[in-house]
This record gives sequence, structure tokens and C-alpha cells, in this order.
Amino acid sequence: MSLYLPCSFMPYGKSILSVTVLVTLALLLVTLLSFPSYATTIMSGELAKHLKAIDYGKKADNTWVAPSATEQQQFEAVFDAFIAQDLPLAQELATPIVYIVAQFFDTNTQATYYLLQERASLHSAEFIGGGTYVYNPLGLNAILQAPHPKRDTFTGTQAIDAFLYTQTKLLMLAGTRRDNSHALSTCTNGHYEASDVAHQTESFFNVAHKYMSDFDDASVFIQYHGFGKTTLAKLQAQCDVDNDLMLNLSESVRYNTADAEHSILHSLRRVVEDEGKIAACVYGNDTKSLGGTWNVQARYTNGSSNICSTSSSASSKRFIHLEQSYNVRRYHRESMQKYLKQALENYFL
Repeated sequence: MSLYLPCSFMPYGKSILSVTVLVTLALLLVTLLSFPSYATTIMSGELAKHLKAIDYGKKADNTWVAPSATEQQQFEAVFDAFIAQDLPLAQELATPIVYIVAQFFDTNTQATYYLLQERASLHSAEFIGGGTYVYNPLGLNAILQAPHPKRDTFTGTQAIDAFLYTQTKLLMLAGTRRDNSHALSTCTNGHYEASDVAHQTESFFNVAHKYMSDFDDASVFIQYHGFGKTTLAKLQAQCDVDNDLMLNLSESVRYNTADAEHSILHSLRRVVEDEGKIAACVYGNDTKSLGGTWNVQARYTNGSSNICSTSSSASSKRFIHLEQSYNVRRYHRESMQKYLKQALENYFL
């Protein structure tokens, strides 16, 4: 019996094999395409311009949505992967809560940053106002926060520019105006709207703050705020100054602190006072108003027993509640970022 197949069989066999291979490859391709894609978004351009284009809406838009306990846990997992630079995992975890992870090359600073921001736009049904977070792994160990980026006029712009100028580690921008909500926050005696993340414990902003506060106890926080004419007059009287360029620096705990101590607050105060253009007053030393003692992020970092309802009794020396008069925020933002950079370098280096 012959061991060779008839010649007429060979083309047919090859045809069957080819079809089998093609079908297998096609099925494999369909299988691969059926899995969701978690690729990191790649972006480039002017990061400041990108961030300043964020739409925070109008007063009483009522678009801010309080995240559930489950959503906050999901966001914490996203944030953990984001800070660990496991970007594919961060994007996978971020997809259910409608966030994207992006690598952004800034053409101005020639540096690469990482963004965690909502995919949905302001008036989309999926929008919740969870905020935007920008990470600089090589930055100085400071976190800049703008919880009221529009209502405290210019503080959003100020935080963005200061972050890029000082090259600090993280920028946190709230997702809406502080007065977006109709409902009131259940924290801090119901004096603030629910969308005011500086007085709201149930927010992605607060989740990110707590994570960073626990992540490294050497990190410091600068949270930008602003005050108007009526408060300016009150603070001027308390601090015995007549300068309309004024800061009220606070660790969100009211007691006297030593001017010569090594703290980020007094480091910033000394740099500002050295130039003499802006009056730098300290809550607890010079003033007794607008100290941010109801600020839930400050309460957390200062070890409050209940950040929703209880003020801190002691300071961790890691948090500055930075209140600024209108003219400082409008006309002297560049000076403030230079002061902050020098203060951070004096403090850390």
C-alpha cells in the first residue's frame, strides 16, 4: 500500500487548513475586541489652558451629585492605582464611575503630568461634579487645593498656575461651584451647600484628600480661599493693618503659634512679610475670624475625632487654610506663587 496521498488531495487539504486557521484567527480577534479597552488617554498641549477651560456651571445649577459610599470606595481604588502609576488599572477601575485617566505632556513646562477627570460634561446625565486631579510624580511634596474654584473668585486659576510654577505633587480642583446645590451639607451645622466640598465629607474631593493625607505624613496642603470687603474690614481691625492686600493664614486650629517655628504656615508668612507688599496675618496670633476651623479637609489632617461635626483641638502643622483679599487674588497671583515656591523650598530643602 502506498504511503503517499494522491496529488489531487493536497490542494483540498491545504484549503481546509487555511480556512481553519482563518476562522480561528477571526474568532480570536472577535474575542479580543469583546473585552473593554482600558488604554490610557494620551494628550498634549497647554495644560493650564486645558484646566482653565473647565466649566463649573452657575449658582444653584443643582448638577452636583453626592457619591454613594460604594462610589467613594471605587474612587479610592482608582486614586490608589492612579498615584501608584498603574494607569491601565486606574482606567479600568475608573470606567464605571465615568472618569478617564490621561497622560498629558505640557508644551509650556515640557513636563508630563497625569490627569484624573470626569468624562461627562457639566450638563450630561452622567456628570456628578467629582472634580479634577493632576499628579506630578516628581513634584515637591505639597498638594494644592481649590475647593471653591469659581465662587472664591480667581482661586481656581491661581491654584492651576501655582501648581505648574511651583512644580508640586498634586493639584485638586472641585467639580462645581460651592453654591451649586439646592440642598445643604449635613456637616458643619448645615451652614453650607452640599456641593461645598470644603464642608462636605461625602465627596470624591474629600476621598482624595484623605488618601493623600494618609499616604505620606510629610506632605503639606495649601487650600486656596478668598474673602470680600466686609470681612477685609473686620480682619484689618483685628490684625491692626490698613493694607487692602491681606492674607489670613490658618492651620484651622485657633491657638497661638511661635513665629520662629519650622512650619509651612510660618515659612510662607515670613516670605510674604520679607517683601512687605502684602500683609500676612495669622489666625490665632493676629486674628480671630475666618480661620477655617469648619474645614473638613483640615479637620482630617489635624486628627479631628469627627471631621463632619468636630473641630480639631491640635494642629498637625501640615495644612494651610489660605484666605486672601480680593485684590491679592486679582492682581497679585504671580507674587503669591513666587512666595509659595520660596516657602516650600525653605521648608523642604
